[in-house]
Amino acid sequence: MDKLVSVIIPVYNAEQYIEQAVESVRCQTYPKLEILLVDDGSTDKSGSLCDAFADRDERIRVIHQPNNGLTATWKRGVREAKGEYVGFVDSDDWIDPDMYEKLLFEAQKQEADIVCCGIHHIFEGNTHKPWDDEMKLSKNVYTQEELAKEVYPVLLNDGSFMGRSLQPNRVSKLVKRKLILDNMDLCDNCVSVGEDFQFSLSIITEAKKIAVLPGFLPYYYRVNEKSMTGGYDKAYLDKIIYMKKQMERISEKKGVYDFSQQITNDFLCLVVLHMKGEIVRNKAAGYFENRRNMKRICNDTQVLRALALYRMPKLTAAEKLFLYFMKRHFYLAIYLAVRIYFRDSSV
Repeated sequence: MDKLVSVIIPVYNAEQYIEQAVESVRCQTYPKLEILLVDDGSTDKSGSLCDAFADRDERIRVIHQPNNGLTATWKRGVREAKGEYVGFVDSDDWIDPDMYEKLLFEAQKQEADIVCCGIHHIFEGNTHKPWDDEMKLSKNVYTQEELAKEVYPVLLNDGSFMGRSLQPNRVSKLVKRKLILDNMDLCDNCVSVGEDFQFSLSIITEAKKIAVLPGFLPYYYRVNEKSMTGGYDKAYLDKIIYMKKQMERISEKKGVYDFSQQITNDFLCLVVLHMKGEIVRNKAAGYFENRRNMKRICNDTQVLRALALYRMPKLTAAEKLFLYFMKRHFYLAIYLAVRIYFRDSSV
């Protein structure tokens, strides 16, 4: 193997973690790497740390830019990259030494446009058990025709709650750079929730062949406790609605499969998680404040539409009951169900 692999690390105020991320890429068993550190207007020491890393390793290039957000940052990295294949590592995560050697070997062996691996989710402070995430597919290699027949019908939702066959993360994939470049215009810089979902849907629906390495989980994703315990985000519903519309735009633009039902299903699942999460986070607020938030969510036009149109035959009885409560606006029942079920939870 002699292909150049470009590894892009978007950086924003990550001085606490960035050395671990960069060192884990520098120590890869596959040496022919280009490492691009794209500093997105950091206000801490991240930018100067990036420059110091470049002094240590000639494979590292640093790009400094004004703050533009995560999607715009990785897109800048892809445009500047020189490798035939591109991988991504976020600046607060780290990877195993053999990640890119194995991914590239499989890409060349299968002549695949995309190779996917799994992810370990690690919680800071060890307050929660780690959990693993992989593509939920039955085979290791798919041609474009097999993807259309076997994968597209369950790609975004398989009829169960959060039943995604697609693992949306950028970081779990090695991708031909040309495939990303051809689809970057479909990735909206303004999407702030589920940014990677638009990336993965865009490239998977155009890939001629995809390979999956089951049981290979070389990526360590650091879960920020603050993101789990933060306060109520009134704008969150607007963010997932924006993402839903973006996914619909990609589906329509591609025209390879009608994903509208799956997008509706997945959106409704995110709304349910949003409601549950905010009730738990608002423990001190009391019922009436939570009721106002629930009412605003359940009366939203997009949520009402999703409640009317969703089709998820694999839901459990408890999940069906929760959606029934939402349809009927039984806010007290929702509130009590969440508070009782999560009474011992810290999230």
